[in-house]
Amino acid sequence: MILPNHKSKIVATIGPASNSPEMLERLIRAGVNVARLNFSHGSFDQHGEVIARIRAASKATGQRIAIMADLPGPKMRLGTIDPEPIHLEAGDKFTLTSDDIVGNARRASMSFKPLPRVVKAGDRLFLNDGLVQLLVDRVEGNEVHCTVAVGGELRSRKGLNLPRIDLGISAFTVVCGKRGRYSDGAGCRCRSGQKPFSHCED
Repeated sequence: MILPNHKSKIVATIGPASNSPEMLERLIRAGVNVARLNFSHGSFDQHGEVIARIRAASKATGQRIAIMADLPGPKMRLGTIDPEPIHLEAGDKFTLTSDDIVGNARRASMSFKPLPRVVKAGDRLFLNDGLVQLLVDRVEGNEVHCTVAVGGELRSRKGLNLPRIDLGISAFTVVCGKRGRYSDGAGCRCRSGQKPFSHCED
């Protein structure tokens, strides 16, 4: 089945608070067009059960709904920070290192070891879903010295994003391949996290 040919689609992330049959039917009746499943979490068996519930809710409501498998791609995260949280202010100096250390308010490790090789002075780095932004001042060995452009709170394991920077790695990992093959077999026809989708079919 093809979704209606209008430009706007309502995408709802389906998680523990919204995956019951009753809630799924309410969401679909409220206008949800696409049910997004976050493949960063959960097992294939759990996703399969939710997909079956979505299909049943679609049938019960008589409404068409696509299922989108959100594949996470490679993860880049901060290491351990202690004590936490730390609070960075605009203008502070902060260093990211590929060395395995316990971080503090001035310096932290990250899981993406090639970082010092792929960034340069002037690059903007995003932490904690973009809430904290760093500007690279210089790179020295394993250390990326930065100035805080946008301050905020940081904790251990928060994400690191590097938009418009060539990482020298593929966004499609082996794990993504396994999840992608499973989602195809389960009937998901939308995929996010790798390439933007413009057409979804049920």
